[in-house]
Amino acid sequence: MTTATRKGALLIAGILMIATTLRVTFTGAAPLLDTIRLEYGLTTAQTGLLTTLPLLAFALVSPLAAGVARRIGMERSLFLALLLICAGIVVRSLPSAALLFTGTAVIGCGIALGNVLLPGLIKRDFPGQVARLTGAYSLTMGVSAALGSALIVPLAQGAAGWHGALLMLMIFPLLALLLWLPQWRQKQVATVTGAGALHN
Repeated sequence: MTTATRKGALLIAGILMIATTLRVTFTGAAPLLDTIRLEYGLTTAQTGLLTTLPLLAFALVSPLAAGVARRIGMERSLFLALLLICAGIVVRSLPSAALLFTGTAVIGCGIALGNVLLPGLIKRDFPGQVARLTGAYSLTMGVSAALGSALIVPLAQGAAGWHGALLMLMIFPLLALLLWLPQWRQKQVATVTGAGALHN
């Protein structure tokens, strides 16, 4: 396997792992809403706000994504998105209703960046495989969302409770960060050469 092929395979693996993060951290919490509402004594309106916050973050942050990418680069912007998601998961898992809302909003900001930038990255680095890779990451998002929803309730019923179950979703962005780290390093060396090599 050539160096260019290895870099391309690692980039695709990173893209697909980021794709899992963009859904599971949001949809994974949905089955726990009733439990969360009862524990914190949330009203119906407050519970609704909890599910709406990521959508509001999408609306606010998505228009800013292109500017962030131009300023620090697409690879680093996606790294930043993963860091935001990780931070949001930690904050959301702490025993506080206010932090629950704050963490959810931070997660939404990270997801918004990823949703905008990931398709652009595919078009830039894999112009001849856009349809195939877009389908692959869309399928990955769907599968991870279903997996997260299926596992979260059994995890919440364990000793760690629902706080621990939400925190366990951290495994997805942490794995994505690990796979994406070489892209950060590559960006520091050269953008055009690295991206061009992936087309060979």
